[in-house]
Amino acid sequence: MADQVSFTLKFPFKSGTGDQLKSLPIKRLKRKDISAAQAVAKDEGAMEDMLCAKMLGITLEDLLEFDIADSKSATEVLREMSNGRDIAEFLGRGAAAGTEDAAV
Repeated sequence: MADQVSFTLKFPFKSGTGDQLKSLPIKRLKRKDISAAQAVAKDEGAMEDMLCAKMLGITLEDLLEFDIADSKSATEVLREMSNGRDIAEFLGRGAAAGTEDAAV
């Protein structure tokens, strides 16, 4: 199994719970996550926000506090994931052993 890949914020901030967010684990999304976002999102941007928040394990409110540079990077990670690409490689961390079949 691949090592956990994380998303490092360029501009850390305090979450709604008061925790300092610097780095967040990236979770691979499933079809059910897309279906859930489509059921409540009014447009593609809102759906993308919901999926980014789910991917990073944070609330939508915390995602909306991201600096614009971090927001852009999170969206790029989501798009790379949806294209089946290796997220570790995309983030410049190289492919972890055993990720050939199931990239993070």
